[in-house]
Amino acid sequence: MTGIAKHIGRVGALAVALGIGMAAAVPTASAADVAPPPDKTALIMCGTTCPTPDKFWVDSVKNQFVAPLYPNLNIEYVPVTAPMELWPVTGIFRVLLFAVGPQELWGPGGPGWPDEPLWKLSGLFDLTANDTLAAGVDDLEAAIAANGSDKLVIYGNSQGAGIANVVKRNLAEKYPTGTEGAPDIEFVLGGDPNLPNGGLLARFPGLYIPILNFSFNGPAATDTQFKTVEINRQYDGFSDFPLYPLNVVADLNAVLGIFYVHAYGLDVSIASDASTSPTVSSDPTVDTTYYFFEAPDLPLFGPLRTLGVPEPVIDVFEPFFRVIVEQGYDRSIPAWQPTPARLIPKFEPAKVATDLVDAIGEGFDNARALIKPAAPLKHTEALTNTGIGEDVQTVELQTNESVGAVQSVVDDRSTVKSLDRSSNSTPFKADHPRPTPLRDAVKTLSSDVKKVVDKVSDNIKKAMTAGSKPQSATDD
Repeated sequence: MTGIAKHIGRVGALAVALGIGMAAAVPTASAADVAPPPDKTALIMCGTTCPTPDKFWVDSVKNQFVAPLYPNLNIEYVPVTAPMELWPVTGIFRVLLFAVGPQELWGPGGPGWPDEPLWKLSGLFDLTANDTLAAGVDDLEAAIAANGSDKLVIYGNSQGAGIANVVKRNLAEKYPTGTEGAPDIEFVLGGDPNLPNGGLLARFPGLYIPILNFSFNGPAATDTQFKTVEINRQYDGFSDFPLYPLNVVADLNAVLGIFYVHAYGLDVSIASDASTSPTVSSDPTVDTTYYFFEAPDLPLFGPLRTLGVPEPVIDVFEPFFRVIVEQGYDRSIPAWQPTPARLIPKFEPAKVATDLVDAIGEGFDNARALIKPAAPLKHTEALTNTGIGEDVQTVELQTNESVGAVQSVVDDRSTVKSLDRSSNSTPFKADHPRPTPLRDAVKTLSSDVKKVVDKVSDNIKKAMTAGSKPQSATDD
């Protein structure tokens, strides 16, 4: 027994020695290798149809909005999942945005098409607007608590902005202005339907649609101690709705703006020096700074652009309709002033008449540039059986030169449009409309029609050339 005990003792001592040696051999992380804690955490939400932001969305929000507003800070970005549903039209929005919206968001694999069964994607089994808002508020407040309830930046777009506004109001009730110990929480919002002047829910405060369970809950709070940045785009149907809804042209333009402006919220960006962004407004009495990006195009003509109508043709009519659309707004009212819809617009007849005359003149100028006279046709001899082939080629060459002249105008006008857009910091906007399934289908159909026309034309020319050959001696 004594020998066994000694043997066990030696084994135990050896094990202890090996353990100490192995522990000494394991390298320990130095303080320099440990990542410093973030200065802030950004909680990122998406909008309707997009419950969970994907990497593309988070990176875009980071690079275009949050990072420029908080330079030189180490920020951790955390996506927040919320329902983002709008019964019964969520599925309809998905289909329409798939057709005309940015494919990064509503194309196959985009965050607008979450990994859910088709019956769920249809929107017929979704939450109503008010139920989605309540569930989204719970989800965002849970994310705030999970991330320390301090040193946070909350980003919300569209329906996500609406959720953030309710959370901000709840914080303001808990920590009124002047209260000490309030958490460091700030907000960055885009396409906000509660924007005090322009938000759809602020234009008709108190309106309730029973079947849809949809409450228009009024303007966002601007008298809190929680700093906010609002990013808005002209003619966005949810955040820049007309002040005078009796202007049906402006209303239609805003509705189309939901698909051609609101859906393209990532087409604008705050520059690294935020003061260089288009229009920036604020007031010492409010907690919010407003960035307003003017639209180079009217959404009213978005369907024509989708169908491939050349931009110079649209430029003939667009200036006139832009004047009509702008009569639905009062741009002198600041963004932070709650402004419900009004019935009777106030305008200066002389100014409106002058603007319309200028717009019509601009349209005529654009029309003249589009159809500027082509090079005169060269005089040719009368057609004969032996010369018809050469004459057809001469006319064809002159026609091509004329088409080329018009095409040069198209290219020049497109370049001007491109320069206009670049001034609005639109990194994703190309010189021409971005590709979508509907646009691609129209383009393919146009190409097929052109091929058929060209083939028929070639056959006609061949037949005419064959008929112009001199008859042989045997035929005499």
